[in-house]
Amino acid sequence: MTFLDLLAEKKTTVYSLSMNSGIPKTTLTDIASGKADILECSGKTLLAISKSLNVSIEDLLSLEREEAKTLLPGFLLDSINEYRKAIRKDSTLIDCYSDQLNSSINVAEVENLISKELANRLRRRYFGI
Repeated sequence: MTFLDLLAEKKTTVYSLSMNSGIPKTTLTDIASGKADILECSGKTLLAISKSLNVSIEDLLSLEREEAKTLLPGFLLDSINEYRKAIRKDSTLIDCYSDQLNSSINVAEVENLISKELANRLRRRYFGI
């Protein structure tokens, strides 16, 4: 699970987390994008995020880093973002978004746009496979 996945699961956004935690939006955006590593955050930042999201600091430290956007084709990024939005909104169509994401991962792998290892990592992250 990545930081953005955690936010989707908690049904919140970077902006809302910033407002609730007092952490600058730019800091949270850098963590969410993978530009900054959560492992390098100060204890104060980790504690504020932890309290705001009601998760342990250990859970935050075990999050996977977001893949660089350059590693993923646009259609796969779109599928991931739509899936996260569906989770955040408690969509009744979550199965459809899940199927779309799985199909996008498969297409990206078959077309050699992502490696088999990355495809498997995405499947484990989003489907526990």
